Amino acid sequence: MRFIWLDINSSYSHSSLAIPSLDAQLESSIRDKAFWDVVSGTLSANYYEIINKVITRKPDVIFSTFWLFNSHYNLTVLKKLKALIPEVRIIIGGPEFLGDNYHFLLNNPEIEAVVRGDGEILYPKLVNSIINNIPVYKLEGVCTFFEDNYYDNKRAFTDSVSHLKIPEESIYFNYSKPFVQIETSRGCFNTCNFCVSGLKERVTYIDYNSLKGRLDNLKKRGVRHIRILDRTFNAHSQHACELLTIMKQYEGSLSFHIEVHPAFLSDSLKSLLKTIPAGLIHAEVGIQSLNDNVLKTSGRKGSSMRSIEGLRFLKSLGTIEIHTDLIIGLPGYNLNELFNDYKFLVKMDVDEIQVELLKLLPGTEFRINYKKYGLKFSPVPPYEILESDVMTFDQTRKAMTLSRFSDLWYNNSEWKYLISLLINNQSEFLDNFIEYISKIDISNISSEKCGLILYNFIKKFLPEYIKDISNLWLKNGYSLNKEPGKIANRFERYYTGIYFPFEKSNFEDYSYYYIDKQNYTYWYSFNKSSKRLKHYISLSKSLNMITESKIFD
Repeated sequence: MRFIWLDINSSYSHSSLAIPSLDAQLESSIRDKAFWDVVSGTLSANYYEIINKVITRKPDVIFSTFWLFNSHYNLTVLKKLKALIPEVRIIIGGPEFLGDNYHFLLNNPEIEAVVRGDGEILYPKLVNSIINNIPVYKLEGVCTFFEDNYYDNKRAFTDSVSHLKIPEESIYFNYSKPFVQIETSRGCFNTCNFCVSGLKERVTYIDYNSLKGRLDNLKKRGVRHIRILDRTFNAHSQHACELLTIMKQYEGSLSFHIEVHPAFLSDSLKSLLKTIPAGLIHAEVGIQSLNDNVLKTSGRKGSSMRSIEGLRFLKSLGTIEIHTDLIIGLPGYNLNELFNDYKFLVKMDVDEIQVELLKLLPGTEFRINYKKYGLKFSPVPPYEILESDVMTFDQTRKAMTLSRFSDLWYNNSEWKYLISLLINNQSEFLDNFIEYISKIDISNISSEKCGLILYNFIKKFLPEYIKDISNLWLKNGYSLNKEPGKIANRFERYYTGIYFPFEKSNFEDYSYYYIDKQNYTYWYSFNKSSKRLKHYISLSKSLNMITESKIFD
Protein backbone atom coordinates (compact mmCIF):
# COMPACT_ATOMS: atom_id res chain seq x y z
CA MET A 1 0.00 0.00 0.00
CA ARG A 2 1.28 3.46 -0.92
CA PHE A 3 0.68 6.46 1.35
CA ILE A 4 1.42 9.98 0.12
CA TRP A 5 1.40 13.18 2.19
CA LEU A 6 0.42 16.33 0.32
CA ASP A 7 2.43 19.05 2.09
CA ILE A 8 1.60 22.60 0.95
CA ASN A 9 3.08 25.51 2.89
CA SER A 10 2.57 29.24 2.63
CA SER A 11 6.20 29.91 1.71
CA TYR A 12 9.59 28.24 1.41
CA SER A 13 10.58 29.27 4.94
CA HIS A 14 7.73 27.24 6.44
CA SER A 15 7.53 23.50 6.82
CA SER A 16 4.73 21.39 8.23
CA LEU A 17 5.24 20.13 11.76
CA ALA A 18 2.16 17.92 11.40
CA ILE A 19 3.83 15.32 9.20
CA PRO A 20 6.84 14.55 11.43
CA SER A 21 4.68 14.87 14.57
CA LEU A 22 2.31 12.19 13.30
CA ASP A 23 4.92 10.01 11.64
CA ALA A 24 6.99 9.85 14.84
CA GLN A 25 4.09 8.07 16.58
CA LEU A 26 4.10 5.14 14.13
CA GLU A 27 5.77 1.93 15.25
CA SER A 28 8.08 0.44 12.65
CA SER A 29 5.87 -2.64 12.58
CA ILE A 30 3.11 -0.49 11.08
CA ARG A 31 5.23 1.86 8.98
CA ASP A 32 7.14 -0.97 7.31
CA LYS A 33 3.94 -2.45 5.89
CA ALA A 34 3.55 0.39 3.40
CA PHE A 35 5.40 2.75 1.07
CA TRP A 36 5.58 6.35 2.31
CA ASP A 37 6.43 9.61 0.58
CA VAL A 38 5.82 13.35 0.84
CA VAL A 39 5.03 15.73 -2.01
CA SER A 40 5.84 19.27 -0.88
CA GLY A 41 5.27 22.69 -2.38
CA THR A 42 4.23 26.25 -1.67
CA LEU A 43 1.13 28.23 -2.54
CA SER A 44 2.99 29.69 -5.52
CA ALA A 45 3.59 26.24 -7.03
CA ASN A 46 1.78 25.29 -10.22
CA TYR A 47 -1.16 23.00 -9.45
CA TYR A 48 -0.30 20.62 -12.24
CA GLU A 49 3.33 20.21 -11.22
CA ILE A 50 2.19 19.13 -7.76
CA ILE A 51 -0.47 16.84 -9.22
CA ASN A 52 2.05 15.22 -11.53
CA LYS A 53 4.42 14.52 -8.64
CA VAL A 54 1.61 12.80 -6.74
CA ILE A 55 0.22 10.65 -9.55
CA THR A 56 3.69 9.40 -10.57
CA ARG A 57 3.91 7.88 -7.08
CA LYS A 58 0.69 5.90 -7.67
CA PRO A 59 -0.87 6.54 -4.23
CA ASP A 60 -3.52 4.37 -2.62
CA VAL A 61 -4.07 6.88 0.17
CA ILE A 62 -3.43 10.63 0.34
CA PHE A 63 -3.15 12.51 3.64
CA SER A 64 -3.03 16.28 3.97
CA THR A 65 -3.23 18.90 6.71
CA PHE A 66 -5.44 21.93 6.07
CA TRP A 67 -4.46 25.29 7.51
CA LEU A 68 -6.08 28.68 7.14
CA PHE A 69 -4.04 29.69 4.11
CA ASN A 70 -3.53 26.41 2.26
CA SER A 71 -7.05 24.97 2.40
CA HIS A 72 -8.25 26.31 -0.95
CA TYR A 73 -5.07 25.20 -2.71
CA ASN A 74 -5.13 21.76 -1.07
CA LEU A 75 -8.78 21.14 -1.87
CA THR A 76 -8.30 22.16 -5.50
CA VAL A 77 -5.36 19.77 -5.91
CA LEU A 78 -7.12 16.90 -4.13
CA LYS A 79 -10.27 17.23 -6.23
CA LYS A 80 -8.21 17.06 -9.41
CA LEU A 81 -6.29 14.07 -8.06
CA LYS A 82 -9.53 12.25 -7.29
CA ALA A 83 -10.67 12.87 -10.86
CA LEU A 84 -7.41 11.37 -12.14
CA ILE A 85 -7.27 8.51 -9.61
CA PRO A 86 -10.89 7.65 -8.72
CA GLU A 87 -9.88 4.77 -6.44
CA VAL A 88 -7.57 6.84 -4.22
CA ARG A 89 -8.64 7.40 -0.61
CA ILE A 90 -8.25 10.96 0.69
CA ILE A 91 -8.23 11.68 4.42
CA ILE A 92 -7.40 15.11 5.78
CA GLY A 93 -7.14 16.98 9.07
CA GLY A 94 -5.91 20.19 10.62
CA PRO A 95 -7.31 23.32 12.29
CA GLU A 96 -9.80 23.85 9.45
CA PHE A 97 -11.87 20.97 10.80
CA LEU A 98 -12.36 21.91 14.45
CA GLY A 99 -15.95 22.93 13.72
CA ASP A 100 -18.91 21.11 12.18
CA ASN A 101 -17.67 19.03 9.22
CA TYR A 102 -20.98 17.68 7.94
CA HIS A 103 -21.50 20.20 5.17
CA PHE A 104 -17.86 20.12 4.12
CA LEU A 105 -17.97 16.35 3.58
CA LEU A 106 -21.41 16.55 1.99
CA ASN A 107 -20.22 19.16 -0.52
CA ASN A 108 -16.84 17.54 -1.16
CA PRO A 109 -17.49 13.83 -1.74
CA GLU A 110 -13.93 13.39 -3.00
CA ILE A 111 -12.84 13.50 0.65
CA GLU A 112 -13.45 10.22 2.48
CA ALA A 113 -12.95 11.53 6.01
CA VAL A 114 -11.63 14.40 8.08
CA VAL A 115 -9.92 14.20 11.46
CA ARG A 116 -10.82 16.69 14.19
CA GLY A 117 -8.41 17.49 17.01
CA ASP A 118 -5.05 16.08 18.10
CA GLY A 119 -3.96 13.49 15.59
CA GLU A 120 -0.98 11.83 17.27
CA ILE A 121 -2.89 9.19 19.24
CA LEU A 122 -5.39 8.56 16.44
CA TYR A 123 -2.87 8.39 13.59
CA PRO A 124 -1.41 4.90 14.27
CA LYS A 125 -4.95 3.52 14.65
CA LEU A 126 -6.00 5.21 11.41
CA VAL A 127 -3.04 3.88 9.43
CA ASN A 128 -3.42 0.40 10.88
CA SER A 129 -7.14 0.37 10.01
CA ILE A 130 -6.44 1.39 6.42
CA ILE A 131 -3.67 -1.16 5.95
CA ASN A 132 -5.90 -3.93 7.34
CA ASN A 133 -8.99 -2.75 5.46
CA ILE A 134 -10.91 -1.92 8.65
CA PRO A 135 -13.54 0.86 8.40
CA VAL A 136 -12.43 4.08 10.08
CA TYR A 137 -15.84 5.55 10.83
CA LYS A 138 -15.76 4.65 14.54
CA LEU A 139 -12.32 6.09 15.32
CA GLU A 140 -12.18 8.96 17.81
CA GLY A 141 -11.94 12.32 16.04
CA VAL A 142 -13.00 10.96 12.64
CA CYS A 143 -15.88 12.57 10.74
CA THR A 144 -17.11 10.67 7.72
CA PHE A 145 -20.02 9.26 5.75
CA PHE A 146 -20.25 5.49 5.88
CA GLU A 147 -23.03 3.56 4.14
CA ASP A 148 -24.99 6.80 3.71
CA ASN A 149 -24.83 7.64 7.42
CA TYR A 150 -22.83 10.53 8.86
CA TYR A 151 -20.52 9.74 11.78
CA ASP A 152 -19.05 12.47 13.97
CA ASN A 153 -16.71 11.02 16.59
CA LYS A 154 -16.13 14.32 18.37
CA ARG A 155 -12.62 15.63 18.93
CA ALA A 156 -9.46 13.64 19.54
CA PHE A 157 -7.43 14.77 22.55
CA THR A 158 -3.90 13.92 23.58
CA ASP A 159 -3.66 13.18 27.31
CA SER A 160 -0.33 14.98 27.59
CA VAL A 161 2.12 16.35 25.06
CA SER A 162 4.91 14.90 27.22
CA HIS A 163 3.74 11.36 26.35
CA LEU A 164 4.28 11.87 22.62
CA LYS A 165 7.36 10.97 20.64
CA ILE A 166 9.06 14.14 19.46
CA PRO A 167 8.83 15.20 15.78
CA GLU A 168 12.62 15.14 15.40
CA GLU A 169 12.49 11.34 15.62
CA SER A 170 10.77 11.28 12.22
CA ILE A 171 12.73 11.12 8.98
CA TYR A 172 10.39 13.86 7.72
CA PHE A 173 11.53 16.51 10.20
CA ASN A 174 13.02 19.30 8.11
CA TYR A 175 16.20 20.87 9.51
CA SER A 176 16.98 22.95 6.42
CA LYS A 177 14.42 25.74 6.80
CA PRO A 178 15.28 29.22 8.15
CA PHE A 179 13.56 28.26 11.41
CA VAL A 180 12.10 25.18 13.07
CA GLN A 181 9.17 24.87 15.45
CA ILE A 182 9.02 23.26 18.88
CA GLU A 183 5.89 22.68 20.93
CA THR A 184 6.58 22.84 24.68
CA SER A 185 2.92 22.97 25.71
CA ARG A 186 -0.45 22.32 24.13
CA GLY A 187 -3.64 24.18 24.83
CA CYS A 188 -3.97 27.63 26.38
CA PHE A 189 -5.09 28.97 29.75
CA ASN A 190 -6.84 31.78 27.89
CA THR A 191 -10.31 31.39 26.44
CA CYS A 192 -10.13 33.84 23.55
CA ASN A 193 -13.26 33.58 21.45
CA PHE A 194 -11.26 34.03 18.23
CA CYS A 195 -8.61 31.35 18.82
CA VAL A 196 -8.68 27.58 18.38
CA SER A 197 -6.06 27.06 21.10
CA GLY A 198 -8.56 28.13 23.75
CA LEU A 199 -10.78 25.20 22.77
CA LYS A 200 -8.60 22.61 24.50
CA GLU A 201 -9.92 21.56 27.87
CA ARG A 202 -6.56 21.71 29.66
CA VAL A 203 -2.94 22.66 29.10
CA THR A 204 -0.20 20.02 29.10
CA TYR A 205 3.55 20.49 29.07
CA ILE A 206 6.61 18.65 27.82
CA ASP A 207 9.24 17.24 30.16
CA TYR A 208 11.76 20.05 30.67
CA ASN A 209 14.59 17.54 30.98
CA SER A 210 14.14 16.52 27.35
CA LEU A 211 14.42 20.04 25.93
CA LYS A 212 18.16 20.53 26.26
CA GLY A 213 18.90 17.34 24.34
CA ARG A 214 16.54 18.47 21.57
CA LEU A 215 18.15 21.90 21.38
CA ASP A 216 21.62 20.33 21.30
CA ASN A 217 20.51 18.20 18.37
CA LEU A 218 19.02 21.18 16.51
CA LYS A 219 22.17 23.23 17.06
CA LYS A 220 24.32 20.35 15.82
CA ARG A 221 22.14 20.11 12.70
CA GLY A 222 22.78 23.77 11.87
CA VAL A 223 19.48 25.23 13.08
CA ARG A 224 19.79 28.80 14.34
CA HIS A 225 16.22 30.06 14.85
CA ILE A 226 13.49 28.30 16.84
CA ARG A 227 9.84 29.25 17.18
CA ILE A 228 8.22 28.06 20.39
CA LEU A 229 4.62 27.22 19.48
CA ASP A 230 3.14 27.73 22.96
CA ARG A 231 0.15 30.02 22.50
CA THR A 232 0.98 31.83 25.77
CA PHE A 233 4.59 31.17 26.75
CA ASN A 234 4.19 32.70 30.21
CA ALA A 235 0.79 31.21 31.12
CA HIS A 236 2.56 28.99 33.66
CA SER A 237 5.32 31.03 35.30
CA GLN A 238 7.42 28.06 36.43
CA HIS A 239 7.20 26.50 32.96
CA ALA A 240 8.37 29.76 31.36
CA CYS A 241 11.23 30.14 33.85
CA GLU A 242 12.40 26.57 33.28
CA LEU A 243 12.45 27.12 29.51
CA LEU A 244 14.21 30.49 29.68
CA THR A 245 16.88 29.05 31.96
CA ILE A 246 17.61 26.41 29.33
CA MET A 247 17.44 28.90 26.45
CA LYS A 248 20.05 31.14 28.09
CA GLN A 249 22.60 28.37 27.66
CA TYR A 250 22.40 28.86 23.88
CA GLU A 251 23.36 32.52 23.77
CA GLY A 252 25.13 33.25 20.51
CA SER A 253 24.14 29.98 18.82
CA LEU A 254 20.32 29.90 18.90
CA SER A 255 17.55 32.50 19.00
CA PHE A 256 13.96 31.93 20.09
CA HIS A 257 10.57 33.37 19.11
CA ILE A 258 7.97 33.23 21.90
CA GLU A 259 4.40 34.51 22.37
CA VAL A 260 3.88 36.46 25.60
CA HIS A 261 0.80 37.78 27.37
CA PRO A 262 2.10 41.00 28.97
CA ALA A 263 -0.57 41.05 31.70
CA PHE A 264 0.81 37.87 33.27
CA LEU A 265 4.48 38.49 34.05
CA SER A 266 5.20 37.13 37.51
CA ASP A 267 7.95 38.58 39.72
CA SER A 268 10.07 35.47 39.28
CA LEU A 269 9.70 35.63 35.50
CA LYS A 270 10.56 39.32 35.47
CA SER A 271 13.71 38.66 37.48
CA LEU A 272 14.79 36.03 34.99
CA LEU A 273 13.93 38.18 31.98
CA LYS A 274 16.28 40.86 33.32
CA THR A 275 19.16 38.42 32.78
CA ILE A 276 18.29 37.53 29.17
CA PRO A 277 21.09 38.57 26.78
CA ALA A 278 20.35 40.69 23.72
CA GLY A 279 19.53 38.77 20.56
CA LEU A 280 18.28 35.62 22.30
CA ILE A 281 14.52 36.33 22.44
CA HIS A 282 12.01 37.78 19.99
CA ALA A 283 8.74 38.25 21.87
CA GLU A 284 5.38 38.45 20.14
CA VAL A 285 3.30 40.38 22.66
CA GLY A 286 -0.43 39.94 22.31
CA ILE A 287 -2.22 43.24 22.92
CA GLN A 288 -5.21 42.73 20.56
CA SER A 289 -7.00 45.81 22.02
CA LEU A 290 -6.54 48.25 24.89
CA ASN A 291 -10.29 48.41 25.55
CA ASP A 292 -11.20 46.25 28.56
CA ASN A 293 -14.78 45.78 27.40
CA VAL A 294 -13.53 44.49 24.06
CA LEU A 295 -11.16 42.09 25.83
CA LYS A 296 -13.99 40.84 28.06
CA THR A 297 -16.30 40.23 25.09
CA SER A 298 -13.43 38.43 23.37
CA GLY A 299 -12.96 36.12 26.35
CA ARG A 300 -9.38 37.30 26.80
CA LYS A 301 -8.00 37.32 30.33
CA GLY A 302 -5.99 40.20 31.75
CA SER A 303 -6.72 43.93 31.85
CA SER A 304 -5.36 46.52 29.44
CA MET A 305 -3.64 48.31 32.34
CA ARG A 306 -1.72 45.18 33.32
CA SER A 307 -0.84 44.58 29.67
CA ILE A 308 0.56 48.11 29.40
CA GLU A 309 2.57 47.62 32.59
CA GLY A 310 3.95 44.35 31.26
CA LEU A 311 4.77 45.87 27.90
CA ARG A 312 6.59 48.77 29.58
CA PHE A 313 8.63 46.29 31.59
CA LEU A 314 9.61 44.27 28.52
CA LYS A 315 10.51 47.45 26.65
CA SER A 316 12.62 48.71 29.57
CA LEU A 317 14.87 45.65 29.36
CA GLY A 318 16.30 46.77 26.02
CA THR A 319 17.39 43.21 25.21
CA ILE A 320 14.22 41.66 23.79
CA GLU A 321 12.84 42.43 20.34
CA ILE A 322 9.14 43.23 20.81
CA HIS A 323 6.45 42.53 18.23
CA THR A 324 2.92 43.61 19.18
CA ASP A 325 -0.48 42.63 17.77
CA LEU A 326 -3.78 44.45 17.29
CA ILE A 327 -6.89 42.79 15.83
CA ILE A 328 -9.28 44.57 13.47
CA GLY A 329 -12.98 43.78 13.90
CA LEU A 330 -13.23 42.50 17.46
CA PRO A 331 -16.78 43.14 18.72
CA GLY A 332 -17.04 46.64 20.19
CA TYR A 333 -13.62 47.72 18.85
CA ASN A 334 -14.18 50.76 16.65
CA LEU A 335 -11.86 52.36 14.12
CA ASN A 336 -11.01 55.38 16.27
CA GLU A 337 -9.95 53.13 19.16
CA LEU A 338 -7.82 51.04 16.82
CA PHE A 339 -5.97 54.12 15.58
CA ASN A 340 -5.50 55.43 19.13
CA ASP A 341 -4.12 52.06 20.28
CA TYR A 342 -1.75 52.04 17.33
CA LYS A 343 -0.48 55.52 18.21
CA PHE A 344 0.01 54.41 21.81
CA LEU A 345 2.15 51.46 20.73
CA VAL A 346 4.21 53.76 18.51
CA LYS A 347 4.80 56.01 21.52
CA MET A 348 5.95 52.91 23.41
CA ASP A 349 8.53 52.47 20.63
CA VAL A 350 7.87 48.76 20.16
CA ASP A 351 9.93 47.13 17.41
CA GLU A 352 7.00 45.97 15.29
CA ILE A 353 3.23 46.41 15.21
CA GLN A 354 1.11 43.86 13.38
CA VAL A 355 -2.48 44.86 12.61
CA GLU A 356 -4.52 41.91 11.38
CA LEU A 357 -8.13 41.22 10.51
CA LEU A 358 -10.12 39.09 12.90
CA LYS A 359 -10.47 35.58 11.44
CA LEU A 360 -13.61 33.65 12.37
CA LEU A 361 -11.99 30.25 12.59
CA PRO A 362 -14.00 27.01 12.55
CA GLY A 363 -15.03 25.84 16.01
CA THR A 364 -14.42 29.16 17.78
CA GLU A 365 -17.07 31.04 19.76
CA PHE A 366 -17.08 33.98 17.35
CA ARG A 367 -17.59 31.63 14.39
CA ILE A 368 -20.37 29.63 16.01
CA ASN A 369 -22.26 32.66 17.32
CA TYR A 370 -21.25 35.32 14.80
CA LYS A 371 -24.80 36.70 14.55
CA LYS A 372 -24.96 37.25 18.29
CA TYR A 373 -21.84 39.44 18.10
CA GLY A 374 -22.96 41.32 14.97
CA LEU A 375 -20.13 40.00 12.81
CA LYS A 376 -20.09 39.58 9.04
CA PHE A 377 -17.23 37.55 7.59
CA SER A 378 -15.99 35.87 4.46
CA PRO A 379 -17.43 32.36 4.10
CA VAL A 380 -14.22 31.17 2.42
CA PRO A 381 -10.72 31.00 3.94
CA PRO A 382 -9.23 32.91 5.62
CA TYR A 383 -12.71 33.78 7.00
CA GLU A 384 -11.71 37.41 7.58
CA ILE A 385 -14.06 39.95 9.14
CA LEU A 386 -15.92 42.18 6.68
CA GLU A 387 -17.99 44.20 9.11
CA SER A 388 -18.37 44.21 12.89
CA ASP A 389 -21.03 45.60 15.19
CA VAL A 390 -19.14 48.93 15.30
CA MET A 391 -17.10 48.92 12.08
CA THR A 392 -18.53 49.26 8.56
CA PHE A 393 -16.94 47.62 5.55
CA ASP A 394 -15.44 50.97 4.48
CA GLN A 395 -13.92 51.37 7.94
CA THR A 396 -12.60 47.81 7.77
CA ARG A 397 -10.96 48.72 4.47
CA LYS A 398 -9.35 51.77 6.09
CA ALA A 399 -8.12 49.60 8.96
CA MET A 400 -6.53 47.26 6.44
CA THR A 401 -4.70 50.23 4.93
CA LEU A 402 -3.33 50.86 8.44
CA SER A 403 -2.18 47.23 8.49
CA ARG A 404 -0.39 47.65 5.19
CA PHE A 405 1.12 50.96 6.35
CA SER A 406 2.48 49.23 9.43
CA ASP A 407 4.18 46.52 7.39
CA LEU A 408 5.64 48.89 4.80
CA TRP A 409 6.66 51.89 6.88
CA TYR A 410 6.62 51.37 10.64
CA ASN A 411 8.00 47.82 10.62
CA ASN A 412 10.60 48.86 8.05
CA SER A 413 13.85 49.89 9.76
CA GLU A 414 14.62 52.30 6.93
CA TRP A 415 11.63 54.55 7.65
CA LYS A 416 10.58 53.67 11.21
CA TYR A 417 12.48 56.51 12.92
CA LEU A 418 10.80 59.23 10.88
CA ILE A 419 7.37 57.56 10.96
CA SER A 420 7.57 57.41 14.76
CA LEU A 421 8.68 61.05 14.91
CA LEU A 422 5.76 62.14 12.75
CA ILE A 423 3.13 60.10 14.60
CA ASN A 424 4.36 61.30 18.00
CA ASN A 425 4.68 64.97 17.04
CA GLN A 426 2.02 65.52 14.41
CA SER A 427 -1.36 64.50 15.81
CA GLU A 428 -3.05 64.25 12.41
CA PHE A 429 -0.20 62.64 10.48
CA LEU A 430 -1.31 59.01 10.78
CA ASP A 431 -4.92 59.66 9.74
CA ASN A 432 -3.86 61.93 6.89
CA PHE A 433 -1.13 59.61 5.61
CA ILE A 434 -3.49 56.60 5.69
CA GLU A 435 -5.99 58.61 3.64
CA TYR A 436 -3.18 59.62 1.26
CA ILE A 437 -1.89 56.10 0.60
CA SER A 438 -5.42 54.67 0.32
CA LYS A 439 -5.54 56.35 -3.10
CA ILE A 440 -2.23 54.78 -4.21
CA ASP A 441 -1.51 51.20 -5.28
CA ILE A 442 0.81 50.01 -2.50
CA SER A 443 0.75 46.33 -3.37
CA ASN A 444 4.14 44.77 -4.08
CA ILE A 445 6.10 48.00 -3.67
CA SER A 446 9.75 48.30 -2.73
CA SER A 447 11.21 50.07 0.29
CA GLU A 448 12.59 52.69 -2.09
CA LYS A 449 9.06 53.35 -3.41
CA CYS A 450 7.87 53.68 0.19
CA GLY A 451 10.50 56.37 0.69
CA LEU A 452 9.37 58.24 -2.41
CA ILE A 453 5.72 58.16 -1.31
CA LEU A 454 6.63 59.45 2.13
CA TYR A 455 8.84 62.16 0.58
CA ASN A 456 6.05 63.37 -1.69
CA PHE A 457 3.61 63.49 1.22
CA ILE A 458 6.03 65.44 3.39
CA LYS A 459 6.90 67.81 0.57
CA LYS A 460 3.21 68.63 0.11
CA PHE A 461 1.90 68.66 3.67
CA LEU A 462 4.84 68.78 6.13
CA PRO A 463 7.69 70.60 4.39
CA GLU A 464 9.44 71.28 7.70
CA TYR A 465 10.44 67.59 7.68
CA ILE A 466 11.82 67.57 4.13
CA LYS A 467 15.45 67.41 5.28
CA ASP A 468 14.65 64.54 7.63
CA ILE A 469 13.24 62.37 4.85
CA SER A 470 16.08 63.35 2.49
CA ASN A 471 18.64 62.41 5.15
CA LEU A 472 17.06 58.98 5.61
CA TRP A 473 16.84 58.54 1.86
CA LEU A 474 20.59 59.00 1.44
CA LYS A 475 21.50 57.18 4.66
CA ASN A 476 19.62 54.14 3.34
CA GLY A 477 21.78 54.19 0.22
CA TYR A 478 19.31 55.52 -2.33
CA SER A 479 20.19 57.64 -5.34
CA LEU A 480 21.48 61.20 -5.18
CA ASN A 481 19.87 61.76 -8.56
CA LYS A 482 16.27 61.17 -7.46
CA GLU A 483 14.32 64.04 -5.95
CA PRO A 484 14.84 63.24 -2.23
CA GLY A 485 18.62 63.05 -2.80
CA LYS A 486 18.87 66.30 -4.73
CA ILE A 487 18.38 68.32 -1.54
CA ALA A 488 21.90 67.42 -0.38
CA ASN A 489 24.68 69.98 -1.04
CA ARG A 490 27.91 68.91 -2.68
CA PHE A 491 31.07 69.73 -0.73
CA GLU A 492 34.22 70.67 -2.63
CA ARG A 493 37.76 70.58 -1.27
CA TYR A 494 38.20 74.33 -1.54
CA TYR A 495 35.15 75.15 0.61
CA THR A 496 35.80 77.09 3.80
CA GLY A 497 33.67 78.05 6.76
CA ILE A 498 32.07 74.61 7.23
CA TYR A 499 33.50 71.81 9.34
CA PHE A 500 34.50 68.74 7.31
CA PRO A 501 34.14 65.69 9.64
CA PHE A 502 35.90 62.97 7.62
CA GLU A 503 39.35 62.17 8.99
CA LYS A 504 40.70 61.27 5.57
CA SER A 505 39.51 62.78 2.34
CA ASN A 506 39.84 61.31 -1.13
CA PHE A 507 38.25 63.69 -3.61
CA GLU A 508 39.60 61.69 -6.55
CA ASP A 509 37.57 58.59 -5.73
CA TYR A 510 34.78 59.99 -3.55
CA SER A 511 32.28 62.82 -3.68
CA TYR A 512 31.04 64.43 -0.48
CA TYR A 513 27.58 65.79 0.31
CA TYR A 514 25.84 67.29 3.31
CA ILE A 515 22.42 68.35 4.53
CA ASP A 516 22.44 71.20 7.03
CA LYS A 517 19.75 71.48 9.72
CA GLN A 518 19.45 73.79 12.70
CA ASN A 519 20.99 71.36 15.20
CA TYR A 520 22.63 68.76 12.98
CA THR A 521 24.63 68.42 9.81
CA TYR A 522 24.45 65.10 7.99
CA TRP A 523 27.40 64.05 5.84
CA TYR A 524 27.73 61.43 3.11
CA SER A 525 30.62 60.16 1.03
CA PHE A 526 29.79 58.39 -2.26
CA ASN A 527 32.07 56.24 -4.36
CA LYS A 528 32.33 58.01 -7.71
CA SER A 529 32.56 54.84 -9.78
CA SER A 530 29.86 52.75 -8.07
CA LYS A 531 27.70 55.73 -7.01
CA ARG A 532 27.17 53.91 -3.71
CA LEU A 533 27.23 55.37 -0.20
CA LYS A 534 30.46 54.64 1.61
CA HIS A 535 30.36 56.65 4.84
CA TYR A 536 27.58 58.40 6.78
CA ILE A 537 28.15 60.85 9.63
CA SER A 538 25.68 62.72 11.83
CA LEU A 539 27.25 65.80 13.45
CA SER A 540 25.64 67.58 16.41
CA LYS A 541 26.17 71.32 16.28
CA SER A 542 25.25 71.94 19.92
CA LEU A 543 27.52 69.19 21.23
CA ASN A 544 30.14 69.79 18.54
CA MET A 545 30.64 66.06 18.15
CA ILE A 546 29.80 63.13 15.89
CA THR A 547 26.69 61.33 17.16
CA GLU A 548 26.59 58.62 14.51
CA SER A 549 29.14 57.24 12.10
CA LYS A 550 28.55 54.30 9.78
CA ILE A 551 30.77 52.82 7.09
CA PHE A 552 29.14 50.75 4.34
CA ASP A 553 30.64 47.89 2.36
